[in-house]
Amino acid sequence: MDCLILRRRAACSLRRRLRERRRFFCAAPAMQSPRRRERGGASPPRRARRTVTTSRLRAIRAGGLSLRSAARAGAARGCWSGIMKRENCGRRRFMAVLFPKWPTDRLKKSQPSLDQGGAPLALYERAQSALRLYALDAAAESLGLFPGQALADARAICPHLVAVEARPLEDAKAFQKLCARFMRYSPAVSVQRTGEAFVDVTGCERLFGGEAAILADLARRLEAAGFSAKIAVAGTPGAAFAFAAAGVGGVVAAPETKAALAPLPIDVLRIDAVAAERLRRMGLKRVGQLYDMPRAPLTARFGKELLMRLDQALARETEALPLLFPAPHDYAEMRFAEPISSIDAAMESARKLAGDLGETLLKAGKGGRRFELTLFRVDNQMARVSVRTSAATNSPAHIARLFDMRLDGLRSDIDAGFGFELVRLGAFETEKTPALQHEAFDRAAADAALSELKDRLSNRLGARRVCRLDLKDSHLPEHADALVPATAPPAAAVDADPGLRRPVKILSHPEEIEALAQIPDGPPARFSWRRVSYRLVRASGPERIADEWRRQENAKPTRDYYRVEDEEGRRYWIYREGLYEREAGTPRWFLHGFFA
Repeated sequence: MDCLILRRRAACSLRRRLRERRRFFCAAPAMQSPRRRERGGASPPRRARRTVTTSRLRAIRAGGLSLRSAARAGAARGCWSGIMKRENCGRRRFMAVLFPKWPTDRLKKSQPSLDQGGAPLALYERAQSALRLYALDAAAESLGLFPGQALADARAICPHLVAVEARPLEDAKAFQKLCARFMRYSPAVSVQRTGEAFVDVTGCERLFGGEAAILADLARRLEAAGFSAKIAVAGTPGAAFAFAAAGVGGVVAAPETKAALAPLPIDVLRIDAVAAERLRRMGLKRVGQLYDMPRAPLTARFGKELLMRLDQALARETEALPLLFPAPHDYAEMRFAEPISSIDAAMESARKLAGDLGETLLKAGKGGRRFELTLFRVDNQMARVSVRTSAATNSPAHIARLFDMRLDGLRSDIDAGFGFELVRLGAFETEKTPALQHEAFDRAAADAALSELKDRLSNRLGARRVCRLDLKDSHLPEHADALVPATAPPAAAVDADPGLRRPVKILSHPEEIEALAQIPDGPPARFSWRRVSYRLVRASGPERIADEWRRQENAKPTRDYYRVEDEEGRRYWIYREGLYEREAGTPRWFLHGFFA
């Protein structure tokens, strides 16, 4: 009985203390944080959030209101309600930079004499067994010329046309070099095709005074460099491309994207020209006409690309952009209190970073096939030096030696400007490396030494000058192997028949010969090659080789190969192309190689 009375008293005392604590907190004034000192560039102080007291909570319940609606009604204007709104977060902004005259602009910049006379300029290429126009400048377009037109027809229209052979590879390299300068605005730069670049400027506008300031600064720099460009900023890459291609330009806010896209021509959705022409024939000439169209018939008639491009432009579908300079898998960097300006200091930094990066890769049990050293200048410019290896490596000494050779050869090409403030060494194309005991296995040590030798020669002389033979999946002897750079990744394994006997020397192009055989399907008894006649005493074969199944449309005739020997003991590898009474045409004989 006494224990029961004590428990009841303890419970009453506990309830009394809880009621007193509740009354204390409800009666106490709202606590306010001390006023922050105003700082230049800082955001204004946020207002204190309004609290809901117990008395107000009772009034809310009595009036039938919910706590969320009461908080929404009672919150002061400009105060955050504590609820994260989706429309206020995750907005991305993209800048599209289009160069409609990039091939001709680049050529005029590299050869200023082409721009002095004022004559129309056109680039041509060999296509469909004819010379056709590839790119035109504004003066040539004003005369009615167009890409794909025959060069002879263009010269008939404009006799004073300046025609130069196109070089697409040089155009692509120069364009990527130009787009590397866009990293002053954002590290996320993407190039999908030559003449089209995208820059993800999300969160970068505050560094330059707004998106309009970024656009104006880039336009001014490109105009000073002599390039004509169309630039626009929007919420998606597709919308930014559309506004730039249509000549609208400027900055378009995300809520205005759909309305701004509606009057634009259908071509700006990055669809192929055939689909755009079919849409125009159906009367669908504007983007806005697709908004209310049923999706199933459009997909059935024009494929998935049309609606995919529309959804990407309207932010209904995410578009992944490949970065021009992706982030390295592993890296080590070094910052300097004072900028460095000499290549020797950069080489010393590369050696130290090679040790740090090699240790990181070794702990992770992997190695890199491509390493890139990035030198960041104080004026937001960068210099990049990369090396490749024939096998994945994490050896600091080997990595440092390769960069020493590259930097020593690029002393006159690297401009330090006002100095480098940051040096970063990154590893790309990493892969797992097995642990080897070099002291126990001489073969492993020899393979590592050979790989390092190939790396040094390739980085010193050039990747295309140090090559190796790789087997290809083809039965035709001239296609069974190919020269590839020694530092290229190993090709896929090819099943080769070890019993096949092949000559020591195989001609890159078989040479036709005149042969005389005793029977049509038999080996020759005599043949003439380069005006010299050879009498044969021995022959073995044939070995029949047919063309690949994947080339049935332009398949070559069947070949019958023979190994023959002349009177002086010289052995040849010849074949007859074509079968009598089985394949069209008259069979011909060819010399393809020499045996030892």
